[in-house]
Amino acid sequence: MSTTETPWWTERYARLAEIDPAFAGAIDSHAEDQVELMTQLLRLEPGARVLDLGCGAGRHAILLAERGMEVVGVDWSEPVLELAADTWARRHADEAGPRFVKGDMRTPPVEGTFDAVIAMDVAFGIFDDDADHLQVLSAASELLAPDGALLLELFNPYFWSHAAQTRHYPAGALAADAHLVRSWRFDADLGRVEDHITVFRTGAEPETVPPQSLRAWTPTEIRALVQAAGLSRVAIHGTDGWRTPDGPRRLDAVSSAFMWVVAHP
Repeated sequence: MSTTETPWWTERYARLAEIDPAFAGAIDSHAEDQVELMTQLLRLEPGARVLDLGCGAGRHAILLAERGMEVVGVDWSEPVLELAADTWARRHADEAGPRFVKGDMRTPPVEGTFDAVIAMDVAFGIFDDDADHLQVLSAASELLAPDGALLLELFNPYFWSHAAQTRHYPAGALAADAHLVRSWRFDADLGRVEDHITVFRTGAEPETVPPQSLRAWTPTEIRALVQAAGLSRVAIHGTDGWRTPDGPRRLDAVSSAFMWVVAHP
């Protein structure tokens, strides 16, 4: 299992937050679409208790809390957790909101049981060793209520195996005052999607952000991993390209950039 003192994702996401807070995970229409589908798939109602693993800047946790749910967000990066708390305070200055906790998703520092455990935006794919991913799933299984559900949003490797691409984002698209060049490629040997970002600012040398490498399991592989953690009734849904659909959609090998895995105790 990984024992890295300062894992790459901590450095990467903290640096992205410095470049532009919105880049760390803004509450936008995409996040709203994700939460809408999430509430359908997990049958979430006001009062439901939700654990958001790898919550980042809290965009899903905040939207769920605004729907009346009790949410705990866990993330290893203090800077992005501070952004999450600040975002809630700006939106709801006098109301209690999600509880954001620094911690490792393999051993979440939480108590009690949850109606749902979620890991969005491929937060579940960060580790190098699948033993670490299994530990996350086992912890989630223990924290779920008997009628609860787990949700993982993951890369669809069939899509990414032929979708290597490089995109230019002008100033204002992802960062307020910088141009970004972002490239993705699928490493078939490792089963991972690699993501590289270079930042260009006027009068400054180009800056390379620590790269991202996220695991991309086939449906058969992730189903077996989830079941090994004691979860069952595994359903796998797809997206409409990069877009989150209005309702459950069949996974398509060619057009679904992401897959949504739902499992139960």
